[in-house]
This record gives sequence, structure tokens and C-alpha cells, in this order.
Amino acid sequence: MNNDKLDALIKRIASEHDVVLTKDDPVLMMHTLNEVLLEQNEKAHAELLNKYEAILQESFNQWHSYASKKANALINAQQNSLSKSNDPLIDQSMQLIGEKIRIAINHEIRDLIKISRQAAIMNLLAAILVLVSVVIVVFMLL
Repeated sequence: MNNDKLDALIKRIASEHDVVLTKDDPVLMMHTLNEVLLEQNEKAHAELLNKYEAILQESFNQWHSYASKKANALINAQQNSLSKSNDPLIDQSMQLIGEKIRIAINHEIRDLIKISRQAAIMNLLAAILVLVSVVIVVFMLL
């Protein structure tokens, strides 16, 4: 903690509680310790969130790859069977159906990404709430 912040804290405690603290007071040491713990906790939460995001991204990529392969296989199978019939109307219809399937899959993927992001944000907010609760409890114990 830099001296300006420490001086501001000492002044605030003096004005609100009529108690004068020195820079070597154990209360200020606890405040500094709490700040260090908060910084470490923030880094840990950020790391966990990054790992969670990487896992979600990997799962999404696997699902996307699997869904794309299946959709392409279905589309190719339909196109192969239609090419035998040589009916232009059927070919055009199958191309439209294939395009609709691709659009539907992309829409589902976007929805999954949105839900995953919302879950990650909720987890981050919950972690912050826990962190704030711990800080409040620590200050109440002091």
C-alpha cells in the first residue's frame, strides 16, 4: 500500500472513530494483509474463470465440429441421392434444406455461446459476492 493511501486511511479512521493510528499499528497491518489477500483472490478467480472459459470453448468446438460433420454428411447423402434423380427442382429444394440446416445449427451454436457467457458471468458475480462477504466478516471480527 503506498503512503498516500495509508495516510488517507489513517485520516479517515481518525475522523470517523476519533482514533489516531500510526503507520506501524497492527490494525493497518491487517488492512494491508486483507488487500494482499483480496489481490491474490482476484487473481485466483480470474485464473479459474479463464480455465472455465477454455473448457467451455473446447467443448463448444468439439460440439460444433461434431454437428458440422453430421450435418454435412446428411446434406451430402441427400445431394448424392438427388443427383441420381437429375431433377433440378429436387436439387434446388435440397440445397435450400441444407442451407436451412446450416442456419439452424449456427443459431443453436450462438445460443450455446450466449448461455455459456451468462453462466461464466454469474459464476464471476458469485465469486465476487463471496469475496465481499469474507471481507465484511474479517472486518467485523476486527
